[in-house]
Amino acid sequence: MKSFHAILTIIVITSSAKFAQSLNCTINEFDQLKNITQSCRNIVISNLVVPAAKSLELSLLPKTTLDFQGRITFEYSAWNGPLVTILGESLTIRGSPESVLDGQGQLYWDGKGGNGGKPKPVFMRIKAQNSLFENIKILNCPVRCVSISHSSNTKIRYWTIDVSDGDKNNFTGHNTDGFDLGSNNNLVIEHSVVKNQDDCVVVNKGSNILIQNMTCSGGHGLSLSVGSSLNNFEDNTVYNVTFRDSIIRQSANGIHLKTHCNSGKGLIRNITYENIRLIDITNFGINVQQNYANGEATDKPKGNIPIVDFHLRNITGNMKSFMNSPTISANIVCGIGGCSDWLWNGVVINGAQNASICNFEPTGYKCNENM
Repeated sequence: MKSFHAILTIIVITSSAKFAQSLNCTINEFDQLKNITQSCRNIVISNLVVPAAKSLELSLLPKTTLDFQGRITFEYSAWNGPLVTILGESLTIRGSPESVLDGQGQLYWDGKGGNGGKPKPVFMRIKAQNSLFENIKILNCPVRCVSISHSSNTKIRYWTIDVSDGDKNNFTGHNTDGFDLGSNNNLVIEHSVVKNQDDCVVVNKGSNILIQNMTCSGGHGLSLSVGSSLNNFEDNTVYNVTFRDSIIRQSANGIHLKTHCNSGKGLIRNITYENIRLIDITNFGINVQQNYANGEATDKPKGNIPIVDFHLRNITGNMKSFMNSPTISANIVCGIGGCSDWLWNGVVINGAQNASICNFEPTGYKCNENM
């Protein structure tokens, strides 16, 4: 009897091993998606067409490795998306050298972005822990390229987000943020390129975030935009964020911090920008505004979300007007009690047509001496 059970066990183990070896974990048809993501930990997505109004939902098993190969195309539909969701823990997500995820944004762009016109899908949403995402190329997001939220101990590196086609036909691409960050902790984004028409990287909330070795062009610079909640202090809080060793070219802003004066209370603390090179910035080299509401500046700044311990080091470059845009090296608009303990060193931005505008002057920076 013992011999029979031993033989049966060997048969079961052998059969399971052969099944695992023969399991096809390559997705090249959309209807394969659910079964493969629920059963495989080494997945390839190759030359896939995602049907209109469908999301590439990648809710992955722990310790999954997933490789994008070839062209992943998302068919057109006027909807809100997202086109891709990636969820999981201890993931490794990679793109092969020739791979591209094509959102076909040119079919959606109408110059209105998320503020009107036809519905446009967000391209990608990521929620991950202890994960690595590398060598991903995204082409032509309809709106908001990559939203990362509720993620921790995760690294994004060697990405290319190319929405430069949105510059055509009088800038029909709009709200094409590169990386939009909310509620993350211990997140790194590095060695990546973003060409778009909105923020290169924008932090909305979170802590312990490092952005480094970025190349940004065409958009609104490296940014914080804080104040999404009327009553939740934590949702309006950002601290320990560093941007460093990056280039921003031909963008409306170089560095941009804005708080929403119509939101509830919050706090921004310990923000550092260092070794940032600005090339041909078209409006503001540095733009800090506590008067932002409903998509535009108001004449009533408010200190509801104080900016404390704001450090700039070695911020250099030049301004260059585009289509007669006014150029200003630094614009600082603080609400009462809204700005404190700012230290700026080595901030030299040349070529502005207008003097800096400041109702608060950081230590180490003289607004009336900078044009």
